Amino acid sequence: MLAACLGLFSACSSSESGTNGVKKVKEPKAAAFQLGEVTTAPVGQQIQLPAEFMAYQEVSIYPKADGFVKNVLVDRGSAVRKGDVLMILEAPETEQQLVAARSNYLKAQAMLVASKEHYRRLKASTRITGSVSALDLESAHAKMMADSASAMGEQANFAALTQIKGYLTVRAPFDGIITERNVHPGALVGSGLKQAGPMLNLQQQDRLRLVVDVPENYSLGLKKGRPVSYHVNAMPGENFKGTISRRSGNMNLKFRSETVEIDVNNSTRRIKPGMFAEVSLVPEATQGALTVPTTAVVASTERQYVIRVDSLGNSEFVDVRTGQRSSNVTEVFGDLHKGDKIVVNARNDLKQGVKLVAN
Repeated sequence: MLAACLGLFSACSSSESGTNGVKKVKEPKAAAFQLGEVTTAPVGQQIQLPAEFMAYQEVSIYPKADGFVKNVLVDRGSAVRKGDVLMILEAPETEQQLVAARSNYLKAQAMLVASKEHYRRLKASTRITGSVSALDLESAHAKMMADSASAMGEQANFAALTQIKGYLTVRAPFDGIITERNVHPGALVGSGLKQAGPMLNLQQQDRLRLVVDVPENYSLGLKKGRPVSYHVNAMPGENFKGTISRRSGNMNLKFRSETVEIDVNNSTRRIKPGMFAEVSLVPEATQGALTVPTTAVVASTERQYVIRVDSLGNSEFVDVRTGQRSSNVTEVFGDLHKGDKIVVNARNDLKQGVKLVAN
């Protein structure tokens, strides 16, 4: 009897609890993340690129005329000035040709003077009617014109051979240092001969070009006159400053980079052409770019996006393209606006439409 009463009481209590009790459902908690804003602050990234020093001017000197090397007045390491004689060649046949050309030119000039005088006298005689026929006058005029053309041709030939004779004296085209010498007296040289290398090599070393290849992503942010700093690998502990002097204006198809040059004053000649250097430069911000913390960009194999907080406080994925970047901030391009709230510590496991709360 006691057991039956207890069972009945328990059933009633359970039934009352089922009809009057309300089952509570737990609401999902909002995800807590660190939030930030989209800005237009410049990245201020400093990039370091390898560079090489090159002579400001460099020329390989080949012979302009055939001949034998008579004298070599310079050697490797010689400092020369513009116009200095570097080498003297000799070509006896050229000398003989020049003498013959001068003789022919003088002969043609004498014939021209004679034909001019003959024509002048015939023309003066025409004042007396019937003394000179028209045919004789025309013939004298034609001979004078032919002698004039012949004299001009001989003069041109004489001038050409004089120029060739001048080629036998090799002069420095600019101030510099002889860095290579490949011939000695008695050697046969000529423009039509196959030579292993140039006779001489001349470099201007008191002024150098520091050549650096800038990757495509940073080339738009570099302008002429922008300051840079660099250090020479062979001179540890020394830092140098300069400015961008010129840009190539095109992309190297192989390396996808633009060549930039920095003029370097090297009056002491401490730096040698061919040395390597490390150039540090800060590109300008890309026009129209917004910046976000680097950790705010989520990259996967399919897309690249940032997580924005919409007007309801939910997560929203916005696809972006990245530009310049540093360790802290990154340039982004996409459907974003300055002041938009974004998730700074974004993760790829965060779903779209999740309620977000600032941590």
